[in-house]
Amino acid sequence: MFRVVCSIVVVVSLAACSQGSRSASPLAPNGVTGTASEAVVQSASGSAHRIRPLPDGELWVLTFNAEKRADGTVTGTAHIDRKDLDAAWDVEVTCMSVVGNTAWIAGIVRNARGAIPRDGTVSYFYVTDNGEGSDAPPDRASAIRINDLAGQDIAFCTDRPVVLPATDIAHGNVQVR
Repeated sequence: MFRVVCSIVVVVSLAACSQGSRSASPLAPNGVTGTASEAVVQSASGSAHRIRPLPDGELWVLTFNAEKRADGTVTGTAHIDRKDLDAAWDVEVTCMSVVGNTAWIAGIVRNARGAIPRDGTVSYFYVTDNGEGSDAPPDRASAIRINDLAGQDIAFCTDRPVVLPATDIAHGNVQVR
């Protein structure tokens, strides 16, 4: 039963993340967008789930997608659900930076639910894609910072700190390109 509930949460979260704020560009007959400035040069997407056994029974879910285009614009969304804190929030992605297989993603909190997250504040995290297959080490996700000050989103993406503790993703997958 617990797996069914987790699967439903993931599917609903991924569906919510795919409802990005950017409308799709018309495609040329060859499937390529119309201008070079619209070309995606960096992207990160995926989900991370942490499930801890009772007595804590923590269920922590992160789903996200972000794209940076050649002209520097970034679009995307993230959804965080912290059952252990009885809190959830969405993030309108404002910046992203990719170096190698790690992506730093930040944005503005929207649709905050619960006593802790606040709409209009900054939230950020980083993820590491360690490849695919049974021989690959697990992907990793950092802790998620919330309620930071305006401007800290850009500072996070620019400075790319790794001070937030990162742990292996028990369930889910991250893609960084």
